[in-house]
Amino acid sequence: MTPDDAAARRTLIRLYGATLAAGILWLLAIIAAPWLGGRAPRWAGYLYACFSPLCHQIPERSFALFGHPLAVCARCTGIYAGALAGLIAYPRVRGFASVRLPRTRLLFVFASPIAIDAAARWFGLWASGNAVRFLTGLAAGALLPYYFLTGVGEALLSLSPKRVPPPNGLN
Repeated sequence: MTPDDAAARRTLIRLYGATLAAGILWLLAIIAAPWLGGRAPRWAGYLYACFSPLCHQIPERSFALFGHPLAVCARCTGIYAGALAGLIAYPRVRGFASVRLPRTRLLFVFASPIAIDAAARWFGLWASGNAVRFLTGLAAGALLPYYFLTGVGEALLSLSPKRVPPPNGLN
């Protein structure tokens, strides 16, 4: 492993750690909103407001906890939980030796359940329950870290200074 490879690996591991920590905090915030609902409604309101631009938050389409809906709907909860599961699996599945995108067909395989379910609802073919919404979101979310870490990893590595060999082969 060259010094450049080692530096790239350290960068990817730091990115992974920061992303994993953010993913855990994100899911905790989703759960904290209903927990705070009965204890500190004002703070719960802030959390619900933070998530409102990202999700419709329709109570009937959301799981409830502590007598209040989660901060996002069942499908969004599945997407975020799937992303965290994908992050946890990332080191074993992909490792940190290189940065590369998954095969395109995997995107279609993982995203097709959510697309089919959403299209079926839109066309009035069926209305899924929260469990199906969660599971389709889980599948779609599981692949997201592989694209996110690749894209951000490539951007970070392109910004890092490159080692230039000394002129005339002098070391």
